[in-house]
Amino acid sequence: MTVMFFSLYNRTNEVAALNVYKKIIKAICAGFESIAILSLAVMLVVVMIQVIGRYFFRVTPGWTEEVARQLMILFSFIGMAIGVRNKGHIALSVFVDNVLKKRNVVLVIEICGKALIVVMGIMMSINMGPFFTILKYNRLPGTGMPVGWQFVFPTAVGILIALIALYQIYDHFKDGTDEEQKQKQLTETAEAMVKESAS
Repeated sequence: MTVMFFSLYNRTNEVAALNVYKKIIKAICAGFESIAILSLAVMLVVVMIQVIGRYFFRVTPGWTEEVARQLMILFSFIGMAIGVRNKGHIALSVFVDNVLKKRNVVLVIEICGKALIVVMGIMMSINMGPFFTILKYNRLPGTGMPVGWQFVFPTAVGILIALIALYQIYDHFKDGTDEEQKQKQLTETAEAMVKESAS
């Protein structure tokens, strides 16, 4: 009975830790989504200024193209992380759906796909990071912004993609019930064990 109690305790801790991990990922994704929405809104305003200046006043501010391009880079990379979280990336599932009918084989293929996404996220962070240090003293001609700053968000997004994909890999190993139901079952089992030991 002691072994059962400790295994139940460890399982409860694991579920609690995963809930915290999931909440952290959700909070980080919400922050990135807010940044993406803000960058899209600012990009829209900047492009409107550029178009109005060009067609109505025959003067285009020099900084508008650079700012719009930087915001587009930022928005695109954040969109990539959101796509991984929502499983909205392109997946060719014809072979898996039509040829491989066994659940275990499909599960292995899905886990391998998520593992490749983890590797891609880590490699993106590793390869984008040095560009910041190499190009931090170079400046864009229109705004004077350091060129290296455009590599900060891809580095952070790569780490976020890896964390999201790691959680999704773990999610594949769960047996289909969600964590709240598991927590409820664990609590009921613990209460039953306490009642048994009391009697």
